[in-house]
Amino acid sequence: MVSDGPFAESKETIGGYILLKVNTLDEAVAIAQECPGLSYGIQVEVRPVAGECPIAEELRSEAQLARA
Repeated sequence: MVSDGPFAESKETIGGYILLKVNTLDEAVAIAQECPGLSYGIQVEVRPVAGECPIAEELRSEAQLARA
């Protein structure tokens, strides 16, 4: 079995991404709902990233050490 990750299958072109720094997934969804392209039929997916990104975890650790 070959898998490219825990993502929805995509046969469309991905037009880009926006990385948001928010406290909750609900906050990110609220921002995504303001996307002007939604009224034209585009789809916006909201996914958590920082919790799965080892680089983000490393940067958080370095920031905490710098504050100590």
